[in-house]
Amino acid sequence: MNTRQPGFSMLEVVVAMILLSVILTALAGLTFNTAKQAVLNTDGTKVQAASLETVNRFSALPYTSLAGAAGCDTVGTSNSRFRRCVTVTTTGNSAQVEVVTTPLQRTASAITVRFNRVAPASTNPLCIGC
Repeated sequence: MNTRQPGFSMLEVVVAMILLSVILTALAGLTFNTAKQAVLNTDGTKVQAASLETVNRFSALPYTSLAGAAGCDTVGTSNSRFRRCVTVTTTGNSAQVEVVTTPLQRTASAITVRFNRVAPASTNPLCIGC
């Protein structure tokens, strides 16, 4: 006579629970690292956006106004603030503009952007006989 009932034994259930806990622990660690990297990428994108805003502003300014607009300011929201410093070095008829954007929370690295602006020509090349 067979007195054993169909189903799982206690040992099989315990082994299955241990395997499940190991797998879930590994997945939890992977999920945490992925979320952390996503936050860092978002912070880096915000720093790039703050830099690009300044680069666009200095690209659109008249050449004679570049030196007067240089300096440092703090921008951003309460949880993502940045310090932007702009220096303008004029040599002859060209100016090198350097924009350094540093996050104040230190979650992303600072970004430095350099570009050159050239003084406009004093005469209009399209005007013949003016």
